[in-house]
Amino acid sequence: MLSLSILALLALGLVCSAHPLEKRQSTSTVSFKLYAYGSGISGLPIYYGNGTAQVADASVIDTTTLAAMIPIDFTASENTWTASPSSTTGSTEDVTALSDNTNKLCLDQGNTSLNTVGFTGIAATDQSTTSPISNVWSTYGSYVLVSVSGANFYARQTDNGLYSLLWSTSAETSTDIIPLVLRTTAPATASVLTSRS
Repeated sequence: MLSLSILALLALGLVCSAHPLEKRQSTSTVSFKLYAYGSGISGLPIYYGNGTAQVADASVIDTTTLAAMIPIDFTASENTWTASPSSTTGSTEDVTALSDNTNKLCLDQGNTSLNTVGFTGIAATDQSTTSPISNVWSTYGSYVLVSVSGANFYARQTDNGLYSLLWSTSAETSTDIIPLVLRTTAPATASVLTSRS
C-alpha cells in the first residue's frame, strides 16, 4: 500500500515537472520606463536630453536643466526599444523628433572605452559618427540586458543630480564614474530617491 502511495506521488511530480517553464524575457508591447541603480543612484529614471540618455534626479536638478529634459517611455519590438515622450512631459524640446518612432535606444560606438547610450534618428553633439547599435536590448525579469559581450553601464555626473548614461565592454575603474544596473522597475518607495549618504 505504501509503495502505491509513493508511486502516485512520483507520477504527480513527473506531471508537474513536465509543465513548460515560463519564459522570463519580456515580450510585452506595453510601454515601460527605465531606471538606473548604483551607488548614490537609487532608481533614478532615464530621460532624453540632447540625443542622449540621461539619469536624472528631478528633485535636485535646477529648473532650467529639468525643463530641457524629456521624460520618456519605451516600447519593445524584438530586441529594439523605441523611445517616445511620456504623457507627463512638460518639455517641448525635440518632442516632435522623439514622436516619430525612429528614436531607438542605442549604444553609440565611439572610439573611446566609454561611450554614450543615445537614440537613433537624432543628431546629438555627443554621439560619434559610427553606426549606433540598437537591436541589442532585452530584459530578464526587470533587469535590462544587452547582447554585446562584456557590456557594462556607467553614469558620469555632469551636474548636480544629472548623469550621462554610458556603456563600455571593459571594466572601468575611473573614479568619476558609477557602475550601474538598469531595470524596468521603479524604486519601491519615494524615500529611496531622497535618501543620500
